[in-house]
Amino acid sequence: MPARTAYTEVRFSGMLDRPLILRGELEYLGPGKLGKRVDAPYKEQTTIADGSANVQRGDRAPRTFSLAQAPELEGFLRGFSALLGGDAQALQRDFELSASGSEDHWQLQLKPRDERLVRRISAIEVDGAKNAPRCFRTHEADGDLGVLLVDALADAKLTTRPSPAQIDALCRGAAAQ
Repeated sequence: MPARTAYTEVRFSGMLDRPLILRGELEYLGPGKLGKRVDAPYKEQTTIADGSANVQRGDRAPRTFSLAQAPELEGFLRGFSALLGGDAQALQRDFELSASGSEDHWQLQLKPRDERLVRRISAIEVDGAKNAPRCFRTHEADGDLGVLLVDALADAKLTTRPSPAQIDALCRGAAAQ
């Protein structure tokens, strides 16, 4: 995956009557560092580095908080950085891993080892093809689901109310392309 890639994020939440669909760009800035820009449906820039996150939404004053306050973000960052950096030891240290598929379509399942993170995230699933991840699903402990479509899937045409099953089929099917 390049240092920058477009993404589409679909968030399924029990608090929303339909999924929230965000579009923007991710930037991998090296181990433990990530940038995320939201272009639609609102403007937001998040930068994660040195154990903290800085969030700037629209014209509002930026907010900065410690990743210790957001274990789901910290866990996703560790997993994402280890995957992109090819650091199998870090993945195995932080997650129970299982893998399936072939080079043309593979899936990793990461279950967090940290009890604090387990209370927020039950698993992260990554679908990909060859050496490129395409889809990151974050299963939250409360049943909510966040799906990050990257690379070739970032431009996928979605309905205004996609279902988790439709997104799952996209992740599993398109990763084989």
